[in-house]
Amino acid sequence: MNGYQRIKSALSGEKTDRVPMMLHDFMPAAREYGITMRQYRESGAKIADCHIAMARKYDLDGIWNDIDTCILADAIGVPVDYPEDMPARVTGHIPGGLDGAIDAMEPEKIAKSERVKISADSIYELRKKVGDEIFIRASCDQMAFSLSALACGMEDLMMDLKDPAKEAKVLVLLDRATDVHLEFHKILFAAGADCTSFGDSTCGPDLISPNMYRKFAKPFHLKLVTVLNALEIPVICHICGNQDKIVDDLAEIGFAGVEFDYKTNPRKAHKAYFGKTTSFGPIDPSGVFCLGTPQDVRRETQEILDIYQGKGIVIGAGCALPPNTPEENIRAFTETVKAYQINWE
Repeated sequence: MNGYQRIKSALSGEKTDRVPMMLHDFMPAAREYGITMRQYRESGAKIADCHIAMARKYDLDGIWNDIDTCILADAIGVPVDYPEDMPARVTGHIPGGLDGAIDAMEPEKIAKSERVKISADSIYELRKKVGDEIFIRASCDQMAFSLSALACGMEDLMMDLKDPAKEAKVLVLLDRATDVHLEFHKILFAAGADCTSFGDSTCGPDLISPNMYRKFAKPFHLKLVTVLNALEIPVICHICGNQDKIVDDLAEIGFAGVEFDYKTNPRKAHKAYFGKTTSFGPIDPSGVFCLGTPQDVRRETQEILDIYQGKGIVIGAGCALPPNTPEENIRAFTETVKAYQINWE
């Protein structure tokens, strides 16, 4: 099997010849290729070439094509800064509170965004150059809750969530933000992605209660999946932090995959997700992959492989690898994964 076949099979619940692996590696990929973050994010061809070089060097099964977490925010008018050798970052919010944010959520803006066009071009270049050799996962940036937080300002949105008089307006904002977000999925899948994914970490239990997740985020996750399923677009959900209190909610939504990080109990995640969705992650990108030793990486990788018995998971880091992640640690990860024997009996 090649990488494309392994991940496709894992998402379908079928047997694989070994555990498939994918890394959130856009920052080390750019650094190894010898370009800055500015050079990376301004060229679809360079984005594609960085990821292809990284995937082939380490024999990864999939490419997680990511740029930063500000593409949609930029498209709707949120102020964004573009450092020379760091990912883009939001520097302000849209004036006018909830009303201003609602007015800014226009799906038509997404196809007109130059940064969206670069992202789509990178997917097109990847597909053209790797064919069906490597699986392509397209990052579609921030889902409704997190995009709304970027539009309003985190503190202001959190205060609005607690005000019963503003609840109806918050729900309108989240619904419109979902429509904006959906446009990105359609564009990147049409460009050649095998699946899409999104981040919505602001709605995780590290920031809001499970009940607030069920009121203000889960209905829009369900809407997203319903629309994408009708379009036959598989989607992966990424929520940073400790998912323990919402794993059962995430398992029942219908995502093709759910990614969790090292703060989530992997045994609890396995129990909730196995047989319902494919797990992604969850090895610590900073404490283990970047700052740990090869022995640390092997130990953590082996633990996850043993919990899952090599089934129902595309293993990797639980979030983005720092740019200075050591080569020997990445190789310790890939060697451990390749050596793991799956018992399909």
